[in-house]
Amino acid sequence: MNADDLRGHDFYPSEDVLDTIPRLYATEDTSLWEKTVHLHYFVGACDWYIAELGEDRRIAFGYVNMGDPQNAEWGYIDLVELRQIVVDTRHGFSVVVERDLHWTPTVFGDVNDRRVR
Repeated sequence: MNADDLRGHDFYPSEDVLDTIPRLYATEDTSLWEKTVHLHYFVGACDWYIAELGEDRRIAFGYVNMGDPQNAEWGYIDLVELRQIVVDTRHGFSVVVERDLHWTPTVFGDVNDRRVR
């Protein structure tokens, strides 16, 4: 079974939502704390927060926390690769990276404050 079959929902939101996300470099003059996070993906303790999106919707710019806030960082994210991740657990089931279906665009400073608490 592939990741899309396991996920149970679309990896990408609707075109209307995707069209609202700034293109790469469009917010480079905005401080990281003030950037709006438009999408949130997660699996286990890992989180990907998307602030900008490439024209081809393959590459995004955002914040990644792989379960260790001290080593989390901003950078480029290959969404095609993220979409394909399937982790087989030792308990005999598989998990995939999921899109937070209840996410509303939020300023990163507020996102980070919520994660620290």
